[in-house]
Parts: sequence; structure tokens; C-alpha cells
Amino acid sequence: MTKRGLVTDANIAEVLHKNITVLNLNECDVSDIALYKIAAMCPHLKKLDVNACKANRTDVTDAGVCEIAAKCRFLQVVFLRRCVSVTDASVVALAEACPHLRELNIKNCTQITDVALQILGQKSGQLCSVDFSYSQVTDQGIFSLVSGACGQRLKEIHMAGCLHITDDAVEAVVMSCPLISILLIHGCPKLTERSRIALEEVLGARSRMKQVTWTVY
Repeated sequence: MTKRGLVTDANIAEVLHKNITVLNLNECDVSDIALYKIAAMCPHLKKLDVNACKANRTDVTDAGVCEIAAKCRFLQVVFLRRCVSVTDASVVALAEACPHLRELNIKNCTQITDVALQILGQKSGQLCSVDFSYSQVTDQGIFSLVSGACGQRLKEIHMAGCLHITDDAVEAVVMSCPLISILLIHGCPKLTERSRIALEEVLGARSRMKQVTWTVY
């Protein structure tokens, strides 16, 4: 049902039970109402995908995500792409309540700021993949993230379309994240030749690099 997009706020309780560990709702029309039911009925949930596949989601908000964080403490993977009502408060809740968080997608959550990355750096020591593309994040947020608890574990960072980041942020990632293998930085207009040089150096030194994207301006 979830793959066919048939699950809604009205019927989701019919498919939920306490042993569910993975929920993929990216094709379903759901809101905070569904998240409240998930939080109440799925205490062992490890993966929640509410990425918006088409139009932005506006009815998944901090209230629903914070309830999920409080009740589903085994969460490892959370996908919230294009949930445009989500703010730093959701990330703070997840980082503080879900110590096993490994993957977080908040791409196109345009209200996300450095506060989100600061708390991830402080609390999310297991984080290995994060996508905050097209957010308000600046160099300071990235410094906090990569110098924090997860810096040595991060393998994948997507920060495409972050208009405020500079070469300093790219260099910080390259220097602080020895396991980095995927780095997406296209659409960042403040990046210059310095970033290209830093990336070429790491590409030459680390055979583990799988994907790097950037835009030449």
C-alpha cells in the first residue's frame, strides 16, 4: 500500500503495528496526523521516509517530527526531503532523542539553519550521511558538524544549492572527514578554484571517493 501511495492519515492505523521497523511513505499523502499515529504504534521504528516525491509537503511539521523523535528512539534513518514546514526544531529533537541516527535527509527544507548542524555535531555521533541541500546553512554550521562527534564517521554530505557556503567549508569537510566518499556541492555560487584544488587533492589521496559534484562559475 505504501509503495502505491494508498496510505493516508485516515487509514494508516490499519497497517501499523508495534513490530514495524521500516516505513516508506514518500508516495503517500500524509501529515502530522499520520506521524502521531506512527509515534504511538511503532516504538521500534528504525527508518522513516516521508520524502516528498512531487510537490512540497507542508503538513509534515515540527510537531509531528518531534513526536516521532520522542517515541521512536531506535530511529536510524529519517528522510524529510521537501518537507518545507520542518525547521531546526525537528533536527534538534531527532539529535537529542535518537542516538542511533545514521542518515538524515533534510534537502529542500529551506528553513534549516546552522542550528541544525550544530546539534548534529554535538549529539549525533553515529551520523554517516546527511543531506541539507538548498538550506540556509553557512560555513559556521558545517564547521560545527565536521568538527563534532560525527566528523570521523561522515561518508556522505550533500550541500548543493547552499548559497552561503564558501571554500572554507569545503576545505573543512576534506580535512575533518577522512571517510568522506560522496560530496555534492553544485549550485554553491561562492565556491572558487580553492574548492576545486582541495577536492583534487583529496581525490588523488583517497581512492574511496565515489562521487563529487560542483559547479564552475
